[in-house]
Amino acid sequence: MASDESIFLHHLTWSNIFGAFLTYVIVSLAANFFFSPKYPTSIPWVGYGKSPVGSLRNTFAGFTQSKSWMQTGYNLYSKQGKTFVLPSMLGASAQTVIPRNQMSWMLDQPDHVLSTSAAHYDTLHGDYVFVAKKCLQDPYHEHVVHKNLARNLNHVIPDLDDEVGRDVDELLGTDTETWTKIDPLDGMMMKIIPKITNRMLVGEPLCRNKDYLDNMLGFTMDVMKAFLLFSVMPQILHPIIGPIYGLAPKYHYWRTCRSSVPLIKQRLSDIRKKDARDPEYKGWKEPNDFITWIIRTAMAEGRHDELEPRTIALRILPLNFASIHTTALTGSATLLDVLSSPPEVVESLREEALRIYKAHNNKWTKAGLSAMYRTDSAIRESQRFSAFALSFVHRKVMVKEGIMSPEGVHLAYGTILAAPWISLAGDDEFYEKPEVYDAFRFSRERERYEGLSAGEKAKEDGLKLKQTGLVTTNDRHLPFGHGRHACPGRFFVAHELKMMIGHLLIHYDIKPLKERPQPMWVGRTQVPPKACLEIRRRKIV
Repeated sequence: MASDESIFLHHLTWSNIFGAFLTYVIVSLAANFFFSPKYPTSIPWVGYGKSPVGSLRNTFAGFTQSKSWMQTGYNLYSKQGKTFVLPSMLGASAQTVIPRNQMSWMLDQPDHVLSTSAAHYDTLHGDYVFVAKKCLQDPYHEHVVHKNLARNLNHVIPDLDDEVGRDVDELLGTDTETWTKIDPLDGMMMKIIPKITNRMLVGEPLCRNKDYLDNMLGFTMDVMKAFLLFSVMPQILHPIIGPIYGLAPKYHYWRTCRSSVPLIKQRLSDIRKKDARDPEYKGWKEPNDFITWIIRTAMAEGRHDELEPRTIALRILPLNFASIHTTALTGSATLLDVLSSPPEVVESLREEALRIYKAHNNKWTKAGLSAMYRTDSAIRESQRFSAFALSFVHRKVMVKEGIMSPEGVHLAYGTILAAPWISLAGDDEFYEKPEVYDAFRFSRERERYEGLSAGEKAKEDGLKLKQTGLVTTNDRHLPFGHGRHACPGRFFVAHELKMMIGHLLIHYDIKPLKERPQPMWVGRTQVPPKACLEIRRRKIV
């Protein structure tokens, strides 16, 4: 008598497999159709349209065609001030792309009408990844950073200076004879950025604790993997697979807590004793890091719920994700762009870094970093030229009855709005030769202006030139967002990257690249290329 396995295999024909797959796709598309927001017929769609057959084709073609669809929609509709829809893929919702002339309207809407946190919650699959909903739905950690980071940068920078030098030299070594081969993203940035970031978040020595860093980085990768996984998975399966996948970030959170919670408990105790005028704490100086900031801010604002040690540990998770991955991507892309440019670009950046570093007694200072116009420009230009996402500035419609756009288009509850960053960044209306990486695109005029006399400066609009800086956001520069929800940590990121690039160029030689390794686009996201840099310690500084 045949076994159950043989009977099963006998019926497992290609036609049966195809039939099961087709049923799976049809059910998934039907679920997406019935549960997605309804779009007015007046809004045009790119891709293959919104018919049942078109939706089926969009589902799969979107993985390779979304970038070209975005550009098509931008040319046909955005530049004429019209909204269009970028189709959904198998596991990713459609995006309603807002033209630049409506961006200020979108940004001015209150959070109960158009929500940033709700859009991020959906995009990053917060139900499954961020351990607790409050991480994204009540971003108190962002409020703390916004309130404390900028005014404390002068005090934080010396610590970052110490950390950058220590971590870069430890990773790359001090051998002046041997060239080291290393991948700029996984081998360098993802090794160094977490330590520098956590020097600001949790201080030393925890910022270098291997178990803590491995699990914090594990959580960060959990978020990115979830973003990619759920993007290719039908939405009908998300509630089934999501809770299972969510065990990984919960595990990594638990492991980070083993290291961070004792430190947080001790900090809470120390601060309370100092405030109680305990004589033993008369000379105690509280560390200037995020843990202290959130404790002090929560105490001052009566947010006692935010003073629970595990809640503070929880708040550190999204800050690590936001700080590590995008910063590492930007840093890696900048190195690839600069090293595939003419050799004089590297020499010009090195000259600037060395001049400013020596002028400030061989230390990085806020004033010195702010004067690194060329490096600032090279990073901003890389954000433009090597954009790693099609759209930024996402908002979700929160009003049950929907809202009306300035264009007269009804946007239903649940609609995700976005700005077409990749297309704005490549528009020749705003940038001369946008297809070329021009490291000093944003610094030439600024350096010329700074070289003028006081009388000559008075005749020019210096404020306008300052608007081309890396941390300045506007409706044409969106990597840090724009408006009241612009990234509050962008000043930290800018200084961090300038220090890293400056230290590398001052202390190391890096072989130029014959050509820039090209990334691959999957859906709406860029997958960075594998690359190999050859680096050696410089003999003379």
